[in-house]
Amino acid sequence: MRNMRLILIKSRGLRFTKVAFMENAESKGFTARDKMANLKSFIDKSINHIYRKNQRKYKMELTLEKLKQHLGMPRKKIGKEYIWQCPYCRDSGRDNLKFNEEKSVLYCFANDRHAKMILSDLFKSNGTLYVKSNKDLIKPIVSLQNTAIDIYSQKIQENFLQDMFKWNNILLQDKKALDFLYKKRGLIKDTVEFCKIGIDEKKRLWTIPTFKYDCEKLYITGFEYRPIDLSKKGLHRTKNTPNFMAMINYYTSQVEALVIVEGYLDGYALYQHLNELAQASYYHIVSPSNGVNSLLKYIPQIDFSKYKRYYLYIDNDKVSREKALQILEKYPFFELIIMTCGCKDFNEHYLKCIKGV
Repeated sequence: MRNMRLILIKSRGLRFTKVAFMENAESKGFTARDKMANLKSFIDKSINHIYRKNQRKYKMELTLEKLKQHLGMPRKKIGKEYIWQCPYCRDSGRDNLKFNEEKSVLYCFANDRHAKMILSDLFKSNGTLYVKSNKDLIKPIVSLQNTAIDIYSQKIQENFLQDMFKWNNILLQDKKALDFLYKKRGLIKDTVEFCKIGIDEKKRLWTIPTFKYDCEKLYITGFEYRPIDLSKKGLHRTKNTPNFMAMINYYTSQVEALVIVEGYLDGYALYQHLNELAQASYYHIVSPSNGVNSLLKYIPQIDFSKYKRYYLYIDNDKVSREKALQILEKYPFFELIIMTCGCKDFNEHYLKCIKGV
C-alpha cells in the first residue's frame, strides 16, 4: 500500500484545514535536497553556456599560460579558479575576473562584456589566435533602457542570469546582510540561495528576481529592487518589465497544490516554512508581480490542470479581503487561508507566530 499521510501546518492563530493529503517525500523518493540539486544543475548549465559563448567565436582554446602572458600573474587562486583584477572594471578594489582552468572559461562578474573584450584583445594580439571575421566581433548586450526589446531573447536572459548569480553571490558572502534579513524577515541562507535573492552593492539595493509563471520553462523578466531597509518606499522594478503571474519556486512533476500569495517576501517565507516541514516540493507558490489589485487579471495565466488543490493566501487587510471575495466568486474551487492572529501577512505571521523571532 502506498504510504500516505495527512499534512497539517500547525501554527498559533492560523486556521488551516486539510492543507494537503499526499504521499510523503520518502515514498516518492524526492527530497528538498534533490530539488536544490535540480536547480543547481540548471544554473550550472546556464552559466556554462554563458561562459562558452564568450569563447566560441575564436578558433583556439583559451589556456592559463595565454592569460598570464596577456594579463600577468593572477592575484590569487581559489579552488580551480584563477583570479585577476579586471582591466576594464572601474572598481579597481575588486578582483572580478575569474578563469576556470578545468572548463577553460573566462568570466567577469562585474560585467559580462569585459570578458568578451579581453578575449578579443588577446586573440587579436596573439599571432596564432585571431577573430575569424569582423562580423564575429561580439556586440554589447542590448540595454533594458531601450524600448521594444525582447526580454525572452537568449542575450537578455543571459544578462539577467549573470546579474542574478552575481548579486546572489554577493549576498551569500555578506554575513551582516544575511543576519539583517533573518532578523527582519526570518529568511535563512538556504532560502536566499534557492530563491536567488541578492544585493546590488553599487546601488545599495536588495534584488529580487522575477520569474514568469510557466510550468515548462524558466524565464527571468527582470528584478524588483528594494531599499536597504527592505521597505516599500523607493521600491521599483527593472524598466520595461511586463506584469504577470510570477513564481516563487518552479514547477516539477511532484507538485500537487497551487498557493497564491500576495508578494515575494510572503512567498519566500511560505516556501521556507514548507521546506522546514519537508513539503516544499509538493507546492507551487505564485504571486502577482505588481500587487494584489492585478491578481484577478493574471489568474487566467495559471494552468489549473497541473494541480489537485488550490489555496489563496493573501494579506489580512480590507483591500486584500475584498479581492479574495472576488476571486472566490469567480474561482470557487480555491480554499481561502485565513489568519486569525492579527498579523498583516504570512511573512509577519511566520516571523512572530511560528518562529518567535
